Amino acid sequence: MARKFSLVLILLVTLLCGSWVEAAELYIMPPAIGKVRNKEKDRHKTELSIILKDKQFKKSLRKGILGFLKRAVAKNEGINIKRAGFGDKFDPESILIPLLFVDNVISFVDEYGSAEQRLYKGRVYIGLNFLLFQAKSESLVYSAPMLISVPYLDKTKNFSLEPLAGQIRSSIVEFFTDRKRLKADAQDELGKCLANMYYLFSTKTCSVDDITLSKGTLKRIQNPAKYKSLAQMLASQALSQEIMVLPPKSRFNAIRRGLHASVSMFGVSFQQGSEKSGFSERDNVYQTSMRMPKPETKYSLTIKTGSKDNDLGAFIERNYTTAAYLQGNGDVIKCIKAVDATIAKGHTSVSDVNYYNSLINTLSDLDSCKR
Repeated sequence: MARKFSLVLILLVTLLCGSWVEAAELYIMPPAIGKVRNKEKDRHKTELSIILKDKQFKKSLRKGILGFLKRAVAKNEGINIKRAGFGDKFDPESILIPLLFVDNVISFVDEYGSAEQRLYKGRVYIGLNFLLFQAKSESLVYSAPMLISVPYLDKTKNFSLEPLAGQIRSSIVEFFTDRKRLKADAQDELGKCLANMYYLFSTKTCSVDDITLSKGTLKRIQNPAKYKSLAQMLASQALSQEIMVLPPKSRFNAIRRGLHASVSMFGVSFQQGSEKSGFSERDNVYQTSMRMPKPETKYSLTIKTGSKDNDLGAFIERNYTTAAYLQGNGDVIKCIKAVDATIAKGHTSVSDVNYYNSLINTLSDLDSCKR
């Protein structure tokens, strides 16, 4: 009887002590937005920079990110996430730094109609990476590739992103406000990362490195480099629903600069190559190291395409099929999808737009793929 009473007493004390534990508070800095990676002269780079500098957009983005993270830690009662302000004491252990980097901008336009009545229709694909770091260790806590797709229709091929500004901003914010964005398992993983900043380094991480196009695909696609870039972004986004996808190494220097810019808003300077490390209130020096985990699995992506025509007189019914093979750590994910398009024989030109659509359908849902 005494033994049973002791067990009950221990359980009661444990529960009471648990309720007395002070909740951990994490503070989110305003998100820094990086520039477009594309080194080529891209007429969209300047336009996109202006679009993403909008103050109202940044305000909505910050609110969206805050809600995104709060939903992730909903099951962790001891974790509270708040906005960091200049009135808050800067505790590097409790500060999270969100970064949003634009990896690439890909515009694709198809030509419709006769030479006298050309109409251009297509999409703009904007690839981004959402990264979350802890200030003290500058360790990557979370990574999520994003792909924003915006439709385009006009009478000019050299179009501007300016008329699409509202759609681009709302699509980015929607990524964080859409409650269905993260699957249950992925949401739990993010919650664990936020509850324990070192959790990530014991979990699975991956990267998409090698992309190979079949010989037939290389002949069919007008711009293989653009196609491969989109394929890499699509594969990364698809895998991120199951596993942590790391950004390309080519972005590390830009990410480091983004960390500096974000933390410096709070009056913190940086000193590299010094014996001092970490944050020091006395001399206001912050030694940067930026810890990035190594990918546990490196995925390779192989893509094969094909098309089949059915003559309908004035029109052609064309079937575009795409097969994508993701391979890594002994696993093979086979995704095969197709799209059907009716094409007028009087088309000015038949471009890659349907191959792009087929590629998107193929890599949009890994749950429907064979493993």
